[in-house]
Amino acid sequence: QFEVTDKTVGIIGLGRIGKQVAKRLTGFDTRTIYYDVVDIPEDVQKDLKAEPVSLEELLRESDIVTLHTPLNRQTQGIISDRELAMMKPTAFLISTCRGPVTDEKALYRALVDGQIAAAGLDVLEVEPTPKDNPLFELDNVTITPHMAGLTEEASERCAAFAYSNIGRVVAGDAPESLVFPE
Repeated sequence: QFEVTDKTVGIIGLGRIGKQVAKRLTGFDTRTIYYDVVDIPEDVQKDLKAEPVSLEELLRESDIVTLHTPLNRQTQGIISDRELAMMKPTAFLISTCRGPVTDEKALYRALVDGQIAAAGLDVLEVEPTPKDNPLFELDNVTITPHMAGLTEEASERCAAFAYSNIGRVVAGDAPESLVFPE
């Protein structure tokens, strides 16, 4: 069994969703560290009890690494062989952002070789993923169909977010959460 309390949780991407994850972790007495290419104001860091670190430090020190980045040219494959090799053999990788942020072949190797302990994936590189995806065969992987948090309230928030984005575009502003926005 595995508890979150007293663990180090590394958040990659402290944007809108990453901040919500950090906020929830404050009730579990975790050490929360994060890596983001965007500067996060110190007052936000203090409120979330989140400490900025390099990507390498986050990977080396975290018991749980959770991914909350957008998918763009900088984040595609950000978790691959090199990064997985830095993680503790007892570490868990959680991905709920976009599948291509993680190199699945590298993740498979790391899980089979015991380089990391387990993974929780709400997203995969190809969706819908082929039935023969080798990750399905592993006992140390939990895969959900990009709807692990689907509740009535979450559906309402998703709809409100979509309508807000439509309003932003109509007003001449850029929509939020674009995949490959360049």
